[in-house]
Amino acid sequence: MTPSATPEATVILSSFFSRLEPLEEIVRIVMSQARMSVLFTLRGTTEKKVLMDFSKSPAAVSVDNGARSGDVYVTINGGVMHDIFLEKLKPGVALGRRELLVRGTVKDLSYVLPLFNIAPMLYREHLSDIGYNGYARLPEKSLSKEELMNGQVFKGEPIPLVELSGTEKVGTKLINGLAYGLGYVVGLVRYRLFKKLSLFGVLSAMSNGLDKATPPELKSGT
Repeated sequence: MTPSATPEATVILSSFFSRLEPLEEIVRIVMSQARMSVLFTLRGTTEKKVLMDFSKSPAAVSVDNGARSGDVYVTINGGVMHDIFLEKLKPGVALGRRELLVRGTVKDLSYVLPLFNIAPMLYREHLSDIGYNGYARLPEKSLSKEELMNGQVFKGEPIPLVELSGTEKVGTKLINGLAYGLGYVVGLVRYRLFKKLSLFGVLSAMSNGLDKATPPELKSGT
């Protein structure tokens, strides 16, 4: 993805948030099962408003649908949010500089802030999927701004920038099946056997494992 073809951070971020909708159960765990909504205003040349509505089931993530209210409001420049998700800037520092503005009750904010802990891992994968400079699987392939803004592209599945071989397709299906099985087993254990088990702790452990396996050069985007 050449600099001239690189979509604006607000467009990349809004498409990233859209991909969280199929991850509803995981996001709900991170948000402590809170029934609430978050309205993100991503400022830039192309301003985007993203409503994460987890007040209902199934949850819905909508972009520029005219929403003006939420239980929590987050206003931030797209470039600043991009740096936070790449762990180049701490959320607390952005708050102190008033580059990150949040509004809502203390209780509701406590449900939203953990999202910033899991976002970096997923955001790097999103950048890889769209062919972003320094993160692309194949540097010469990338999605355009128009493709990113098309909600039909994102349903949670891998974005088809790379053609998989037969072996890779089989391996992908196997790993996805194992992941489903692991999630099902954890769910059974949590809700039927060890009801005091922290699902947030389980996800944190998985996140730490993925982080340890991530090459340092991918973290830095080189």
